[in-house]
Amino acid sequence: MTEGFADLQRYALCLMQALLGVISNNFRSVSITRRQAQRIVVRIVLSTHCDEDVEEIDDLKTELEALLPEAVDFSLEVGVSQEPIILEPPSESTMVVFKRRE
Repeated sequence: MTEGFADLQRYALCLMQALLGVISNNFRSVSITRRQAQRIVVRIVLSTHCDEDVEEIDDLKTELEALLPEAVDFSLEVGVSQEPIILEPPSESTMVVFKRRE
């Protein structure tokens, strides 16, 4: 495994900690992707649009920023979908940190 993968694991651990108490029944999946050396994207898929969940996700940004071990450029992408979620094979650039059993 590369150093970049170790960084992604640390970021994923921080994300899992930030997600404590945030995930509701509306959350379908949460993944983290490393785009460049210091750029990550957190993708959240919801079943339906819910203002309460959007508020929690906004709070998640602040919590994640505080937990990350160093300054990292990150963004959150939120989508709403009822389509089946097909997991890609594990890679050094993407990790799924939560997937609801469906």
